[in-house]
Amino acid sequence: MSYRDLLEECERHGMGPLFWGLLVEVAGRVAWRYPPKVYSDTELWSEESIRDLAQDVALGRLIGENQLEYVLDQATDEDSLSRLLAFQVRRTLAGRRSITVVDRLLARVREFDLEAVFRLTGLGADQFISPLDGVREPASLNEADVRRGSVLIAPIPRIASRPDAIRESKVYSGKNLMEVVRVLVREFDGISLHDLRRILEITLTAWLPTVLQIDEEGHVEPSIPELEVERAEMRTLISDFVNDLGSDHRTVLLGKAQGLPDNDLATHMARSRPWIADRKREVLAMVDSRVMSRLSSTLHSEAAWLLLDEAATMDGHDD
Repeated sequence: MSYRDLLEECERHGMGPLFWGLLVEVAGRVAWRYPPKVYSDTELWSEESIRDLAQDVALGRLIGENQLEYVLDQATDEDSLSRLLAFQVRRTLAGRRSITVVDRLLARVREFDLEAVFRLTGLGADQFISPLDGVREPASLNEADVRRGSVLIAPIPRIASRPDAIRESKVYSGKNLMEVVRVLVREFDGISLHDLRRILEITLTAWLPTVLQIDEEGHVEPSIPELEVERAEMRTLISDFVNDLGSDHRTVLLGKAQGLPDNDLATHMARSRPWIADRKREVLAMVDSRVMSRLSSTLHSEAAWLLLDEAATMDGHDD
């Protein structure tokens, strides 16, 4: 297969056999670094689970988020295309990992004394939480409302999940997790636990690779000298990158990291949605080429957390 053959196939068919074969190959190379029990619910990475991962990337990222055109536009050869696809694979794996975080949040919500402040109604196997004087019939939210719900709870403070922590962050304190429920119940005159899950998944699924780097037993991987050397280089890379980043790109980076839709960012920045989409593609490419591509995958999650933290700090200095 030549790169030209692959491009011609994509021009004719979108994702054809050549592109699919490359995507499966890249997914396999990336996935073996991630614990399969955490990221695929299987004991070992198999051909089937790798194909499932590749399909999630294709449907969720390349098609669902219109990233196919972006990766093809940015790639200059097969190696750069593989690198861009690897970034999409890591994003997909990050989303899978964050689901376990949401599972724990839902379990905590169920432990609240909800009946003291809300009315609970059965909705099949689900539960519908509504105000005591609520009038809305139990029903699911549409996709637009789910995205709006994510925007509404974005300002509620979250507990940072640091790479050097012994255990994963709870994400929200008990008080703030209850505030998440209150805000959504008030806004929609009631919400089901299923829709609460959907909103939390959108809110907590990182745009950049997840910052949760703890294995399933809750242990941090031990440091090694080579890794510490690379970690020092990583801090310099990120500091230089953030210092060079223009305010528009920084605002888009932070906005997308918080899950804000392009339309909301466009309104906030008084720009058009296509302009936001262009800046999003540019800053993602810059993050990949100037930071992520220069680091081993072991540090990608830590790099994402540090990059966003430094960008947010600089954004605050600009205000």
